[in-house]
Amino acid sequence: MAIYMTAQYQVHPSQVEKVKESIRSLVTHVKNHEPLTTIYIAQQEILDSSKFMHILRFEDETALKIHQSSPASAQFVRTVYPKTIKPIEFGEYNLIATINPWKNSRSHAVSLTSWVFVRAQTNASPHQ
Repeated sequence: MAIYMTAQYQVHPSQVEKVKESIRSLVTHVKNHEPLTTIYIAQQEILDSSKFMHILRFEDETALKIHQSSPASAQFVRTVYPKTIKPIEFGEYNLIATINPWKNSRSHAVSLTSWVFVRAQTNASPHQ
């Protein structure tokens, strides 16, 4: 079963550019080495450039574990976590609907009308 997560955090303003470099490095690794991480979107808030949010979709628990144990995730933890103002807030969600097609774990195309998350935030880090 697919796992949908978010990660939200704020960094010290002087660290924004270094954090963006770390994000790009992590996302490049995910793109090239984690085919079962089917969504990884890293965003920077417009009104406060020190705030970030990541949206992730892992095909299953194995994909999440692969991500958590990757050298790129370890590097992200070492470089970004110390730059945050408070601990990163993680959320895990159930998918209700989406307009984005991809293959689910049974290889059926999924294409619905909107993307809504409903599960309350947890502290389960995708980078443990």
